[in-house]
Amino acid sequence: QDEALRLAQDPDAFCPLLEAFRYFIAEAGAVKPYMARIVLSRITAAWLDDDQNSSIGATAIPYRSDIVKLLLYKETLLEESSRPQEDEKRLLDNEKNKLAGKTIAIPNDTDPCSIVRSFVLVFISKIPDAVDSKVLKELLHYVIVHLLDEICLAIPQTGVMLLTGSIDYCRKMRAWQSLCLLSRFVTDEIASEVCEKVHIALGHVLHGQIRYFMEVFIIQCSRKHPVVFADALVKQMQRTDLSLQQVSSLMNISGNLIVGRYKDDFAHVIMNDRAHQFLSGTIPWLGSTQGFSRAIAQLLAHKLIPLVMDTTKNSSDDDKDRDGWYVRNLHQFLEENSEMKRLRKKQGKFFSRYDVDTVCTPEGVLSIPVDNGHEANPPHMVEVIKRCLEQVYAEAHEKDAPIWKQVESMMMQHEAPKTNGNLEIKSEDELVNFQRKIIPMDALNLAMEDDRQKKMRNGAGVRKQDLIVCASLVDKIPNVAGLARTAEIFAATRLVVPDIRAKGMDIFKSISVSAGDWIEMEECREDALLGWLKKHKEMGYSVVGLEQTSSSVSMESFSFPERCILFLGKEKEGIPVEYLQMVDCCIEIPQLGVIRSLNVHVSGALAIWEYTKQMMKRRKPV
Repeated sequence: QDEALRLAQDPDAFCPLLEAFRYFIAEAGAVKPYMARIVLSRITAAWLDDDQNSSIGATAIPYRSDIVKLLLYKETLLEESSRPQEDEKRLLDNEKNKLAGKTIAIPNDTDPCSIVRSFVLVFISKIPDAVDSKVLKELLHYVIVHLLDEICLAIPQTGVMLLTGSIDYCRKMRAWQSLCLLSRFVTDEIASEVCEKVHIALGHVLHGQIRYFMEVFIIQCSRKHPVVFADALVKQMQRTDLSLQQVSSLMNISGNLIVGRYKDDFAHVIMNDRAHQFLSGTIPWLGSTQGFSRAIAQLLAHKLIPLVMDTTKNSSDDDKDRDGWYVRNLHQFLEENSEMKRLRKKQGKFFSRYDVDTVCTPEGVLSIPVDNGHEANPPHMVEVIKRCLEQVYAEAHEKDAPIWKQVESMMMQHEAPKTNGNLEIKSEDELVNFQRKIIPMDALNLAMEDDRQKKMRNGAGVRKQDLIVCASLVDKIPNVAGLARTAEIFAATRLVVPDIRAKGMDIFKSISVSAGDWIEMEECREDALLGWLKKHKEMGYSVVGLEQTSSSVSMESFSFPERCILFLGKEKEGIPVEYLQMVDCCIEIPQLGVIRSLNVHVSGALAIWEYTKQMMKRRKPV
């Protein structure tokens, strides 16, 4: 407290405690987490100490720049043999005894890579809503704005999805998680500024896991400042240049605020003129190519239309000369159509269970299961709605002949085109030749071939198969590397990846064992994927999606087209709904065990081998 007063009078004053704190945090780095944990367990308790009638949190103001960094802090997991476990336990126990009950208690299920920042998150959670204005402005507002400006608004390379587990990915994830806890301190003074910044951030290409916390933060701010955020939301929804990610986020936010469990906090701002504005922004998305957005737009339209007109009146011929009769008919369809009713019921349950209040607590943030990189892996909202749409479709068409079966029948009846032996392999036993090593003479001969012939053959001199493996939705480097190795071994034409820079990463090189040097790799980002698929379909390729759906064809009975794109989905999520429209057929791998999903690389490898085996059999001399 003395140091806080001294710094308030002279920002350049020497403060031993502050200097010691920064020394120990720097000394701890990321590899001595026990040291940082001890320091934070003590300092955060001191920041909350108001025994001398000082304002809670006031003593933390000199540390505000450090708090921003600590909210992003991530410990490095060390090998068991290198962890000073006994020393750490002893030191932590001693600190708890010294603090005599004043130690901040962190959630029991906190991930080992998040313990340091958990002390800061708990400290923030214990600051009362009616906080002193000095603490509010100089500490909390400072942290909110700096997290937004320095981390959340940092623009990734244009159009390139951050690599899962990368430093930038982790920092953005932790920044948005921290903002969720800080959302209750977004006051009128900064609401407009925060609103402008978050809508800029919504335009960035980010993973669904990060967007989950971004959307939670916006929902919380919208509940506190409904007028400011409602006007911005309407303005965004009326844009015609939104990416699919932006539309998904806006629809999810709108669904929670207008029809979800938080509709009462928002109801008073969507009356009269603003209801008309929301409806005008919603109706165009009824025709969206993205099933997720289209489904929520239907739910919003059903809610908003009665707010702008009397829907109990039956339309007649006389009404058709008046404005709005067609909107009334639209509502009647949404209200009475059996599929719309079924979908609305399922969506209503989804939004009624969407609990952002719990997420905005240390326990909520730190209890979410983590991925392999020890970052939160919350449920994907798009995936939840996707399953909802699939259920509704299956229920409505359970007696119909599945379209994939029709496609399969057509393909099975179509005679495979005659070729001149694209694969110079006469039997399955000769498959080992795919893996033979290149000797200097082979390399010399390959170098002497003309460019056209070189592109038609792989590094082993084998003619490439007319197979393109599309892994644009696969974001984990080990899986991409494994696919590169498999695709090269079986002479695929090329591998399509979301970020070509992965080739230069050590983990890629280690797993792919130089496959990246031999197989052609093409970059296609997720935001360009629909166009890429359309272009290649026009070139004569058939798109075969590896996806478990109610109408998928078992791979053992499926006849692969020779000119084929093997389209792989996201890990755990599969192929998003918006891409299924470009898929000619979905296949799935028969499974006999309890676990119902395979790693995407394993699934891809099995499908690549099945394609190769079928091509070899077709070309075997009779």
